[in-house]
Amino acid sequence: MECKKFFIVNPSAGKGRGNKYISHLHEVLHRLSIPLNNVIITQYPGHATEIANSLNMDENSIYCIGGDGTVNEIINGINHGGNLRLGVIPVGSGNDFARTIGTLTKDFSLKNYILNNNSTRCDIGHVIVTKNNVILVDKKFISSLGIGFDAFVASKIKSIKVLNGLLLYIASVIVSLFTYKAPKSSIRIDETNVNFTDHVFLFSVGNTETAGGGFKLNPKAKIDDSYLNLCMARNISKLTLLKVLPKAITGTHILDKRVESYKFKLLKYSTNEKVFLHMDGEVIELAEGEKEIIVSIQPKSQSIIKN
Repeated sequence: MECKKFFIVNPSAGKGRGNKYISHLHEVLHRLSIPLNNVIITQYPGHATEIANSLNMDENSIYCIGGDGTVNEIINGINHGGNLRLGVIPVGSGNDFARTIGTLTKDFSLKNYILNNNSTRCDIGHVIVTKNNVILVDKKFISSLGIGFDAFVASKIKSIKVLNGLLLYIASVIVSLFTYKAPKSSIRIDETNVNFTDHVFLFSVGNTETAGGGFKLNPKAKIDDSYLNLCMARNISKLTLLKVLPKAITGTHILDKRVESYKFKLLKYSTNEKVFLHMDGEVIELAEGEKEIIVSIQPKSQSIIKN
């Protein structure tokens, strides 16, 4: 069956950069004799998931023109394990997954990227949140997941209108430090002896090295090693965290004795307090009450087009 290429565009990505990219996309597709009706523009939050689900056939390639949030929507519309290929053309604010697969470069060529056949199998993260045996969240993520401070920061990002990338994340961190309170949580990681209850300030899971537009929160993470990585800090003061976090720009924060890092395939996080949860920057607020968050990995389950 013929391989078809489809392009899902989020016009709101990157504070409108997605919309500005459409004319360039049309020009390139015209030169490649790819039908312009293969370009589908999202109309509302969650639309990319619906579109991806409708195109979910092994012979297809889907290209995301958006940021990490749009990639997340598409990932949640694909049945993983098949041969459908996913490409990412970055026009978002953070673009951490695009940074990992090499499409966030100054010399990026859309035409060459569409024509290339360089692909790899990528791990996918999976999170399930239950409360009183009822599933509240059952979603996948491809770049990062945060519980607590990391997600609280992500929730503030959209309220800052004038910055992008790393500067946007730094500004959000500073704003968040004034109001954030670390929840008392229980953590268990199956592959380790980690099993404790404490006030967990930073809890960042990475399939990619970076989160928040370039912070190397999990510098040892790889998208194809069949593991997720965790960067965690507990019982740490806000002042200390403010001193440690800048080291995450280079990834040297994990050398600090107050920061813990692990590789895992399955972990469980439980808390009775209200917490924020983000998946690839998309934030969900979880209300007070006993709940369990299970994070696991689906190894090498998605074909990704690399640059």
